[in-house]
Parts: sequence; C-alpha cells; structure tokens
Amino acid sequence: MTIIRLFFSKLSMIIHDFYSRIRAFHKARVLRKMADLEPVFVLGVQKSGTTAIAALLAKATNQSVTLDITRAIKRPEWKVLLRYGIGSFEDYVYRYRSAFRKKIVKEPGLTFYFEELRRVFPKARFVIILREPKDNIRSILNRLDVPGDAADVDLQNYPKLWLSPAWRINFDTSWLGYCHENYIDALAYRWKRSAEIYFNAEDDFLMIRYEDFIADKQASVELLSQKLGLKVKQDISGIVDRQYQSRGERVKDYGDYYKKNERFIDRQTRHYSERLGY
Repeated sequence: MTIIRLFFSKLSMIIHDFYSRIRAFHKARVLRKMADLEPVFVLGVQKSGTTAIAALLAKATNQSVTLDITRAIKRPEWKVLLRYGIGSFEDYVYRYRSAFRKKIVKEPGLTFYFEELRRVFPKARFVIILREPKDNIRSILNRLDVPGDAADVDLQNYPKLWLSPAWRINFDTSWLGYCHENYIDALAYRWKRSAEIYFNAEDDFLMIRYEDFIADKQASVELLSQKLGLKVKQDISGIVDRQYQSRGERVKDYGDYYKKNERFIDRQTRHYSERLGY
C-alpha cells in the first residue's frame, strides 16, 4: 500500500507540474495578444456615472463593452492578495481575459490599478469620471441604505452591504495602505485617490465631470467618441435618460446629512475638489 501511495503521490506531482507549465505557456501567449489590443478603459469610483457613460459610448459607437467584471466582483479578495504580493495583476487579467477583450471596459475597481493597466495594455486609452465628492458618497450610501451621519457602521446591520463582499471591501482602505477613521473617511479617501491618480497622469486621461455629463448627455458622449477616434454610428438621443442603476435621494443640506462626518470629506477631498471646480 505504501508503494502504491508513493506512486500516486508522484504521479499527482507530475500532473500538477505539467498543468502548471501548460497554464504558464498559455498565460504568456494570452498576455502577448492582450498587449496588442487598443481598449478604452472607463474608470472612476462607484456611483460616479461610469456605467451610463460606458454603456452610451458603446451604443453610440457600436462597440463591444464590459460593464463590470462580474466574476471578479464575487471575488474581491484579489485586491488584498495583490497588496501583499500574492499573485500578480497579470494573473487577474488572465483569469478574466474574456472581459478584457471588449473594446470598452468599465470597471471601477480598476481605477486604483491604472499603472498596472498601462503596463499590460500599452495601447489602451483611459477615460475617468469624477463626481462632486459629497454627492458621490451620498449616492453610494443611498445605494446601500447606509446613513451619512453614523459614527461608524456595523456591516451586519446593513443587509445590502453585508451580502456583497465587493461593497464591503470598498468600506475598507487597508488594502490601499490607509487606516481610515470610519466609513465616511474610507469612502472619502477612495475618492481622493481616484482624483490623485487623474491629476498625476492628466495627459493620459480623458476626464469627464459627472455634472457636465448630466447637463448634456448626448453631447458629452459624442464629444468623448470624437476624442477617442471612435465614429458615432447610432443616435442615442432616445436612451440617454435610461436608468442603469437605482436613483438615490437628493440632498439639499450636506451639513445636515453628514453632520460631524462632513469633516472627513472636507479633509480628504478639498484640494482636488477645488481643482475640479467644485
């Protein structure tokens, strides 16, 4: 029995090594082909208008589109693993390669991996959507039925937040290297990082303010198409007001909505917010 167990143990090792070699060969081949693609990445934190803009851009130009890498949403731990050097961004692209083969790729989670995207896709173009931070964070909180003025949140008390690992990780900034004071501080920090990424590589982005898009959706999308060198092939006037995500509740007084938490947003975002004209 010992000899048989040793035989099958050795056979298992040989099969695993063979599979690993085949996978490494295939991964290298796939990544070489990916490097020749010319995708358009639509970035920006959640609830900043990325879905609507990417969807309308794809419709207007008759291009293929990925609206969120849905398989990855169910496995957000990859962000933490990358933070600690377990795996690589190339592994992530390889795993979800079908989503990256579309012409337009919208995925808010990739916003913080701009440099990695640029390395893997040297011919890519980048669009980033930025929204007034207090309104952006309010929209996220509305989406998850979370208040704006709590000292902090117990995730288990908010079903929409607790049941979604992807949303939960957005309320944690440790994987971004920042120890947040509470959930509003975490969301404000993420907004700041997205704006920082844009301003640190301004020439590499086409930036759209969400408010400008709302003011004239069709014109914004058609101008973006022109700047990207994509020909407008379809009239989108009849679908520009389509609701891609649930609409939140408007707030007239953010001081009352956030109360003491407003200071976290002001502290984190004021510098870039003012540069954007907010």
